[in-house]
Amino acid sequence: MRVLGIDGGASSTKWMVLDGEGRVVAQGRAAPIIGHLFNEDMRVQVWAALDLLLSETRAYTPEVVVAGITGLDADTREAQQMGEYIGRGLGLLPGRVWVFNDMDLAYRAHFVPGGGIVLYAGTGSVAYHVAQDGRVYRAGGHGYLIGDEGGGFWIGKTALCQVLSWHDTGLDTTPLPLAQHLYQALGGRDWPCIRAYVYGGGRQAVAALAPAVGRAAQEGDEAAAQILLQAGRELADLALTLRHRLGPLPVVLCGGALQVSPLIEQGARERIELTVQYASSAEAAARMALEMLLSGGK
Repeated sequence: MRVLGIDGGASSTKWMVLDGEGRVVAQGRAAPIIGHLFNEDMRVQVWAALDLLLSETRAYTPEVVVAGITGLDADTREAQQMGEYIGRGLGLLPGRVWVFNDMDLAYRAHFVPGGGIVLYAGTGSVAYHVAQDGRVYRAGGHGYLIGDEGGGFWIGKTALCQVLSWHDTGLDTTPLPLAQHLYQALGGRDWPCIRAYVYGGGRQAVAALAPAVGRAAQEGDEAAAQILLQAGRELADLALTLRHRLGPLPVVLCGGALQVSPLIEQGARERIELTVQYASSAEAAARMALEMLLSGGK
């Protein structure tokens, strides 16, 4: 008796297999899996990434799968498509795969319904609350084109805008750590090189610039430090928006972007009281799958 939990994200996907006693059998990482199945190119990329993950986990013969996928909501046509694809890939009977939004899992990894607000900073950002009756309240999480303030993409984009502004004004960026670390990450400093990196790699490529901002701040670059502090403030504002609606609930700050720099947490604490946790959404998914298996899927 084994179950599989999947935490699909824009930067990478994490998975965990548990046995019937709740013990970890295996865990790993896979290519990014997102719920953007809006056109054929996106679907091809997602199915290819899923195929690789399923080939890694098929040998563990999971009987139930719970997957949390970024950019995808439960009970949608896309969630049904992904659930059916996973089920076919693992040879599971219908009703043995449940697909949710990744934030549903992140919330349950930190709180019981009604317990608080999860403030998540990954490639994107969102403040998220699940009420006792199951209703979802959220602030932010609108995607990199119109939101995601404070997340990895926002940090990379804001830093790149700063460096390009310096360049446009004719400033010598040679002694500036932020410019140098970004140029190194970009693979060059001329506009054709930068353009190819950004528009060839898209959202994930820009978010991948965030660690360079963290390294620059560590070397004392004031512009980099201010970007990271502001990222934390932007994140805190999302949680404050939900608190205005829901009351003074406790806030947990989590997500991979926090690894960029402690300045993000510092900036958030300027605006709101919070705790920082790193609970595993893949484990939360696997434990939810185990509960479903033991309860007969109820």
